[in-house]
Amino acid sequence: MRKRKAYGIFDPMTEFSNLVQAFYKASKGKKNRLAVLSFQANLEDNIFDIQERLRGETYPFGPYRSFYVTEPKLRLIESACFQDRVVHHAMYERLEPLFDPQFYEYSFACRSGRGTHAAMLTLGDWIRRSRLPIFLKCDIRRYFTSIDRDKLLEILKRSIGDDKMLRLLEKLILSAPRTGIPIGNLTSQLLANIYLNELDQLVKRQLRVKYYIRYMDDFILLTESPEAARRLKETIREFVEDELKLELSPEKVRIGHVNEGVPFVGYCQRPKEVRVRGAALRRMRKKVRKAYRKSFGRNYDMPEGFWESKKTKRTAFYASWSSYVGQTKYAKNADYLQEKLVRELEILPP
Repeated sequence: MRKRKAYGIFDPMTEFSNLVQAFYKASKGKKNRLAVLSFQANLEDNIFDIQERLRGETYPFGPYRSFYVTEPKLRLIESACFQDRVVHHAMYERLEPLFDPQFYEYSFACRSGRGTHAAMLTLGDWIRRSRLPIFLKCDIRRYFTSIDRDKLLEILKRSIGDDKMLRLLEKLILSAPRTGIPIGNLTSQLLANIYLNELDQLVKRQLRVKYYIRYMDDFILLTESPEAARRLKETIREFVEDELKLELSPEKVRIGHVNEGVPFVGYCQRPKEVRVRGAALRRMRKKVRKAYRKSFGRNYDMPEGFWESKKTKRTAFYASWSSYVGQTKYAKNADYLQEKLVRELEILPP
């Protein structure tokens, strides 16, 4: 059955109240930054300026600020200016409710109510319940920067009938200084999920794979034999290359037995246990130690009642620690991992 296109989504986006709401969402957690304070100092005028430019279809995206991050791997981030991020949020609020219901149920990245924990628990349940012995793990090579812009616009046009929104999306996509779409934009997360939903539908509807899970450009399939996994890999490779103009990462494609452990979203899962993978664990511990030093300094002795203290619970360290506990609590050796890090914090070198 043919999908109905969405019309009339651009004009509501440009209403003053919706743009103000977009400002508050874009500024969440960043209210003390100079760009946010400067924008807020003339909030009404700035919102009216955005509104006028959007409605006149003269809004200029860019330029981006480029920098590299090294965790979890070396990546080039293209950071938009704050005013553009306000527009990104306004666009996202109109587009996400349109596209999210179309997404595959077991796509877990950058979606409300999902995330790495839900992905890990779902895969673990499948491994135990399905009793399928073989997994196929794939990853898209340089995903964000390899997205074909023309193909992306073609996909968007299937669901959006509002010409003004389509023209704004095209301007946004083409504003990135390099190929593909920029890592760092809120809209890029949604567009990336829209693009790979094409693969999700192939695997679900045509290949009819029951146990297929995806977290952005990383995905796992469970199957009955290595031969079946190889056939699936070849079909997926052809679709990814021919239809989506992408490429699987050869060094990250793996076929294995579930008893060896299935690596996914920072965990390694076997039928009877789950462990946090070494690289993910090192990143988490590094973040906690950094937050501890930032909150309390280098030479800090934990007083009695430290963990129950309201002062402790208001710090960036406590938020980081809570995240660490949440990410390790499903591991077989969770208590050991948490106790070991506490001991390390107590003897941090000056």
